[in-house]
Amino acid sequence: MAQRIHFNASVDGVAYDVLDDLVGYAVRRAQLCIYEDFAATMDAEGITPQRFSSLVIVENNPGISQTRLAEVMGIARSGVVALIDGFEEKGLVERQAADDRRSYSLTLTKAGARELKRYKQAVKAHDERISAALTAAEKKQLRALLRKLGAG
Repeated sequence: MAQRIHFNASVDGVAYDVLDDLVGYAVRRAQLCIYEDFAATMDAEGITPQRFSSLVIVENNPGISQTRLAEVMGIARSGVVALIDGFEEKGLVERQAADDRRSYSLTLTKAGARELKRYKQAVKAHDERISAALTAAEKKQLRALLRKLGAG
């Protein structure tokens, strides 16, 4: 595994000019800091934010199709196929033939549910760590504001 370089969101002595006024730039810099902590938390498990999100979606939508999962995740169907291949190899997810023979429905295996429970605990601890500087009300407001931005 490649050594990660620590991301510093604000380097002393560097003038950021208009970048300091851009919402998108601030969101991206925060995302890099958050991702760094997520990776430190979950790399040993081989779990990325995308993999974690996919497992949560499959768990809460048993029988979801690969096509629907791709839509929910905002990735190409081929990307979902690769994700599910990896999950199948680890015994976390199983594909079942759907009515349309070209389609598969997805469900977590018992091992997948057990592992996801562990992953959720670790990710919740990560989330608490990265948002510790915010009050409960600020966290709620930030989630609402980000949803608003994400709605386009």
